[in-house]
Amino acid sequence: MESIFYNKVIEILDIFIKTQSEMLETIANEIVEKIQKGGRFFVFGTGHSHMVGEEFYARAGGLACIQLIAPMELTLGEHPLKSTQIERIADYASVIMLQYGLKENDIILISSNSGRNSMPIELAIKCKELGMSVIAFTNLKHSKSVTSRHSSKQKLYEVCDYVIDNCGEIGDAMMQVEGAKGKMGSSSSIVGMFMAQLLSMLLAQNLAKAGIEPPVFLSANVDDGDAWNQEIMKKYYNI
Repeated sequence: MESIFYNKVIEILDIFIKTQSEMLETIANEIVEKIQKGGRFFVFGTGHSHMVGEEFYARAGGLACIQLIAPMELTLGEHPLKSTQIERIADYASVIMLQYGLKENDIILISSNSGRNSMPIELAIKCKELGMSVIAFTNLKHSKSVTSRHSSKQKLYEVCDYVIDNCGEIGDAMMQVEGAKGKMGSSSSIVGMFMAQLLSMLLAQNLAKAGIEPPVFLSANVDDGDAWNQEIMKKYYNI
């Protein structure tokens, strides 16, 4: 079991690098261009997809110039079904737009494995109408196999400017385990964490090339970590 799952993870990461590297580099360039124009880079996801956003945000090795959209009701912290129900309500996208004050020069990455639910799709549409650039992080194989729950009948990948495919299987899980009815070993979180780290590094590299010092957090558990982090927290988060 261990070696089979390990090999499947390595295989999907290999496919991801071979097929998505060029897109990640294009997106990193776009984000830096937006930042140079005074824009902000937001990351968003509901349910387990919110973890992809959190991987970008306020952590050791992460960039302070990344803004997280992860209200508690869209995570799994309050109830296992709450985020699932909310992400099917298209109009909730207007609440997100208002709460976070999204603007024309901003850019947003929306993470949704299925890319079929109404609210992330509506958020992408509204952001584009505002003039923002919109990135989808999704599972194209799965998304193309299901119907949309949005009134437009479009999926997330069809309404975004850029698409990063997590290269996963239909249903996300990859492993058939003896005695279990459904498959296990979901790949979207593993690939999502890898993508977030890689895109952050590409972004830092491009910021440096543009003459902007990348505001990289240190671990809070190394000497001088708190002092350094407090400086960039004050600059980017006003705290």
